[in-house]
Amino acid sequence: MWEGGPIPGELGVFPGYLLARLGEASRRRFQTALEPEGLHPRHFGVMTMVAAQPGMSQQLLHEKTAIDPSSMVAVIDELEARGLAERRPDPGDRRARTIFLTEQGEQTLKRVRALAANLQREFFAVLTAEERRTLHALLRKLAGSAPI
Repeated sequence: MWEGGPIPGELGVFPGYLLARLGEASRRRFQTALEPEGLHPRHFGVMTMVAAQPGMSQQLLHEKTAIDPSSMVAVIDELEARGLAERRPDPGDRRARTIFLTEQGEQTLKRVRALAANLQREFFAVLTAEERRTLHALLRKLAGSAPI
């Protein structure tokens, strides 16, 4: 699972280091897997949020994904250029735009979600089903209490 060899024992005693190392390894694997689709993990995050809540504003997407506002504009521009998403006027605010996935975007997200599920299965294969559930619950607990 570790890229670049085993974790030195001196560093393995720090859970934060282990989380960071795992996160980076997972991010790199996912980014590499998305390359044939011409996507980046931030595209996946935005597309997932838009699919769950069609018509979200760019501002709300920024808040939900923690992608800074200027980068969010670029991400949506990239998705639009690829025909995966579209901006529409907000009926309640002429200055605002809402974001929707196109049919092509929905199909692409379906493929990429399957890819993500396979990567997750591989990444966590060393854990039992019960260990995966426990780890997920603990990570959600930490994420809920951690300042971001």
